[in-house]
Amino acid sequence: MPFLTIDELSTEAPKSFIDILKGTEDQVIDEIIKDQIDIMKTNLGSYYDINSIFSKEGESRSRTVLNYLKDLVFYKVMKRRKPGVLDASDYDEAMKWLEELSTGKRKADLPPKLQDSDGDGIEDEAVPFMKLGSRKSYTNGW
Repeated sequence: MPFLTIDELSTEAPKSFIDILKGTEDQVIDEIIKDQIDIMKTNLGSYYDINSIFSKEGESRSRTVLNYLKDLVFYKVMKRRKPGVLDASDYDEAMKWLEELSTGKRKADLPPKLQDSDGDGIEDEAVPFMKLGSRKSYTNGW
């Protein structure tokens, strides 16, 4: 079973609308889901174990990741159906969350990516979490 199915998008839109989408563009929606999962993996892969996150099924999945994935997928599906008429606020929020995770500005309750710390070939320590950024410099009036 995939991480997200088309039927689970019913939390984003009425089931009748999801059924219409399924009837006409089933394959396309599956491809959009795969594309958006790949985008999430790219952003989460620096600090989190993406294989563990996206291999889970049912109630063991992260509800936060699932919620943002649904936002991304639904936005792309709607953009395909009605180009130029969309409110992108949910999509923008999801992308901001992913950007903050990938740059280390925010932590998520997800399995950490492991690294081999003692050279024995077994991954045993979490990759250090780095908050990237710099101190704001102020100019003196003196």
